[in-house]
Amino acid sequence: MSKYKVSALKYRPQKFGEVCSQEFVTQTLKNAKLMNKIAHSYLLSGPRGVGKTTIARIFAKALNCSNLSKEGEPCDECENCREIREGVHPDVFELDAASNRGIDDVRAIQDAAKYFPLKAKYKFFIVDEVHMLTIQAFNAMLKILEEPPEYLIFILATTNPEKIPQTILSRCQKFALHRIKVNEITEKIKAIAKEEKITIDDESLFLIAKLGDGALRDSLGVFDMAVSFCGMDVKYKELKEFLNIPDKEIYFNISKFIRESNSKDILSFLDSLQEKGFDLQTFYNGIVEHLRNLLVIKTTDNPALLDESDVIKIKYKEESVLFSEDQLLRLLKIMFENEYRFKFSSNQNVLIESLLVELCRINKEVVDVSGLISELEAIKKKTSNINKNYSEISKDSESQSSYSADVNKNEDSPVVKKIIELFGAEEFHLNK
Repeated sequence: MSKYKVSALKYRPQKFGEVCSQEFVTQTLKNAKLMNKIAHSYLLSGPRGVGKTTIARIFAKALNCSNLSKEGEPCDECENCREIREGVHPDVFELDAASNRGIDDVRAIQDAAKYFPLKAKYKFFIVDEVHMLTIQAFNAMLKILEEPPEYLIFILATTNPEKIPQTILSRCQKFALHRIKVNEITEKIKAIAKEEKITIDDESLFLIAKLGDGALRDSLGVFDMAVSFCGMDVKYKELKEFLNIPDKEIYFNISKFIRESNSKDILSFLDSLQEKGFDLQTFYNGIVEHLRNLLVIKTTDNPALLDESDVIKIKYKEESVLFSEDQLLRLLKIMFENEYRFKFSSNQNVLIESLLVELCRINKEVVDVSGLISELEAIKKKTSNINKNYSEISKDSESQSSYSADVNKNEDSPVVKKIIELFGAEEFHLNK
């Protein structure tokens, strides 16, 4: 049997200090132990792969560790720590509520909770995906959460806290974990690669971290795949071809076609991408993210807000100058309005083609009304002054000639022509 372990398991954090991006949770739990202010039920919520179950296990080790440090860190070497790490401790139970969601499963917890811990000071029940429990199971859990024995601690973990009844939430200390930052995932993978003696370039590190979408576990899964394909030397070019994902340059080409209102070339470009087997949903999400990045730079002029490499940030700064905020907002609105339709469409190919054509046309068809109004106001003011003084200059032939020239100039104004073009207005002549 193979002794290989995936990176997410092999390098799973075993101490609070090793957990990424969740310092507000880990520090609170350490202080709770050091100050002996330990609650009997905790709720850890957040996206997948951000450390909910990991933190629960570390907390169980910290409360039962024989050699706890002054900072509240478990030693990870004593018998209790070792058995909890290996998942064989008799006083730490983990329940998967997705497959054990009925009232009988909760009653089994109640029966086990009646007995004192066998080896440790505290008995732990870690319930993963707790939102999957039935209403009857939640009701059965209420009493034990409200008045638990002193030795009993519940840690509930979920990705959907809004599905948990308020009666349960009110009995827990709640911690909302957030997505892990791209730079922290990058540093973690870089450290693992160094430990495994794997050579990997910075572009590959950034790509793998970005694909995790804030979940370290997902990024480590991509990293394992990359190593399996590329071997001990991971290079960006090979990795990009293996993952078959669109390069950033593709989206800059898309925005160029949109800016030039070039429907013909954008459809030809899309066809060439489909021949390479690019996933249309990934492509759609990539366009949305690309437009969002342009809007962020256009609005804030702060490239640091983008989760991109330095080279790409420079390109976004250059590209954002070519769009206005209103144009980018219109483009994003079209994409958001069609997001649900695209996801569940039976013919995504036709829909994405029509959307790209619409993106190319939308800004071409929009006229800057504020500019028109300003020019109209200027004409109105000028015409009013001319008419006011007309009676005074009517006897002067030279002045009459000048007046007629001004009137003719106004009639030939691009604003007047634009109004006629936009609204189908008939040509008119000022009274001379």
